[in-house]
Amino acid sequence: MGSAAEWIANKITEGNELELIERLAGDRLVVKAPGWEAFQVAVLGVREVITLDHVEPLFQGTDNPYFVLNIPSSALWRGDAMMMIHDAPAAFGTLGDLGKAARLECPFLYRDKQWSFFYDGISQHSNVREVKPLYDRVFEAHRRHGAPLTIAMVDAYNMSAEDIRAARTRYKHFDIAVKMTSYGSVTSAASQAAASFGAEALMYGDLLRRLAK
Repeated sequence: MGSAAEWIANKITEGNELELIERLAGDRLVVKAPGWEAFQVAVLGVREVITLDHVEPLFQGTDNPYFVLNIPSSALWRGDAMMMIHDAPAAFGTLGDLGKAARLECPFLYRDKQWSFFYDGISQHSNVREVKPLYDRVFEAHRRHGAPLTIAMVDAYNMSAEDIRAARTRYKHFDIAVKMTSYGSVTSAASQAAASFGAEALMYGDLLRRLAK
């Protein structure tokens, strides 16, 4: 068993949120939440960017996982890998996400609430014809009128210039940094930092208005 799967198995054994039922070959685990059905989890150990090449082999057989977990949790999930997992159908995420998925009747249908909120909200905008996930927190919105916009989700109470710079380092390019929560604010320093490389820093409501332009 690979070190990533071993680490996850040990964390599950040490905690009380999940039960480890079985360790399978190929970095696979069978887990369950107390009172819920057991299901298979595939564990990856990709350090930087999780791509289609990493996830395709997980779904080649008949006994496919319901959840794909990666260690470290800081790694980026690329859009094509995300979509393949969802189409399988399966779910992906962190150990915390696995705990939430395990408490669903269909764990493979688990989706991060914030991701779903932004994906659905942008997709349903009247001037958006298609949304493509580029990474787990970056969307490309193809508009009916106007050029496509790349939108990065930033988790910050008061979005700062440092938050903007960290997002640019992580994602390389975006047109809009949108604050993920409705409380707090976008600071003037964040707006200035974004403007320095031709981007904008916006609250969600401002994003919707920007998509319409």
